[in-house]
Amino acid sequence: MQYYASEFKTESLLNMGLNGLKKIEAESVPMLYALDPHKLMRTLEDTSLLTYAQIIIQSQLARKASSFPLGLRRIDHPAMDPPEWNKFLTIKQENGKVKTGELPMTFWGNMKKQYEAHNRDYTGVYKEK
Repeated sequence: MQYYASEFKTESLLNMGLNGLKKIEAESVPMLYALDPHKLMRTLEDTSLLTYAQIIIQSQLARKASSFPLGLRRIDHPAMDPPEWNKFLTIKQENGKVKTGELPMTFWGNMKKQYEAHNRDYTGVYKEK
């Protein structure tokens, strides 16, 4: 990760990192084994870190702009926080493939109304200032 997804990134570097992680997942993970519960826990932890690293790289590939608050500097997309990228990116796995999407910054709508609709016990507790 530190070589392919460090401070300054490009699409080709991120893809190289992602390919490297997929190679580890395909070749090394099937050979893992644990002799005791402690080593099993560490092995599961390592495979989780491998998954998280792939999610991080996929999200950085999906964002085609640099962002100061996110600490994301794309050499191939140098514009820092352009207005068209003032949105949330969503990432999910569907049929074994990574699928990205977008949501506006105000996707939740009216916070008080949405909160009370999903938390009936708190209806009327939240007071706007």
